[in-house]
Amino acid sequence: MIRALLLAAAFSLALPAADLPRSAGTLEFISHTGEKVRIQDLKGKVVAIEFLLTHCPGCKNGARTLAKLQSEYKAKGLQVVGLAIDQGAGPKIPQFIAETGANFPIGVYDHDKAQAYLQVPIMIRWMMPTVAFIDRKGMIREQYLGDDPYMSPAMEEINFRKSIEKLLAEGAPRPAAAPAKASPKK
Repeated sequence: MIRALLLAAAFSLALPAADLPRSAGTLEFISHTGEKVRIQDLKGKVVAIEFLLTHCPGCKNGARTLAKLQSEYKAKGLQVVGLAIDQGAGPKIPQFIAETGANFPIGVYDHDKAQAYLQVPIMIRWMMPTVAFIDRKGMIREQYLGDDPYMSPAMEEINFRKSIEKLLAEGAPRPAAAPAKASPKK
């Protein structure tokens, strides 16, 4: 038993981790309201993406937590989005929203594309939900698979809040300075 655990631990350490930070690149989907959402258009905001399964209890809990944080931090520049990657997810999204109170765009996304986007190796069991945090410059700075201790139900809200607050504290991009007005000559 101990030998099997050591072997499993050694194997998990050998798996390549996702490159962080890295560009959030291009990712787009149609939300449950029919709106086209493009991650690249959200530069200037802190973005939290929840990759989820519509039937997953942990994903529902994550969506509830993220909905709370979306309400709390939206005015400071947070945008949460959800991507349902389970087969046949489209018709299940309204029920997912009703159960979780999700107040952010949720759309369907291809499982294999999500796995590639997150740099999750195909040889591991990918646990859900998976959450990625993107900074205001469009860089994925953090991401956590569902089996990461970061995602434990007891610590989820605390950890999400820390990640979001850290990225929001980096400040919004400064608007371009307006040209100085010439003072009238006397």
